Amino acid sequence: MEINCRYCPKNDGTGTCKIKDCPLLPIVQEIEEMQSFLETTASDNPKELIERLTDINVYLARSGKLLADAKAYQDQVTANVYSQHMEFISRVPATVAIKFVSAQSVTANQLVVWLDRINRTLVHAGDNIRTQISFAKQDLALQRKGY
Repeated sequence: MEINCRYCPKNDGTGTCKIKDCPLLPIVQEIEEMQSFLETTASDNPKELIERLTDINVYLARSGKLLADAKAYQDQVTANVYSQHMEFISRVPATVAIKFVSAQSVTANQLVVWLDRINRTLVHAGDNIRTQISFAKQDLALQRKGY
């Protein structure tokens, strides 16, 4: 993922990135880890499913926090774009101004959308695993009783 540092609150004021202070690098690394976890196919083994469900709950909590952080970053970037281009933005129609700000905030917008999708996927994955565990319990009960 390419990071646009021009409007980052941590740049040096000229648009040059101070990479050591970049708030996005650790966030992107965590998001990529979550994405990789979600792209891994789960086993049918109920014990492994329970472990995966535990991991999903941890990732769900973390993705919620990261989403809030990403939205705060998006707000900071939007404020920086407005402050640096206020004269231009005040002269154009509102729809053009909104598109302009959005185009300047691509990185922040991408992080918010990506984290929102990961968060929702984690919710659905947890629901799916609970269904699989219930099915396995029912299947085991039927095997013990017989049909």
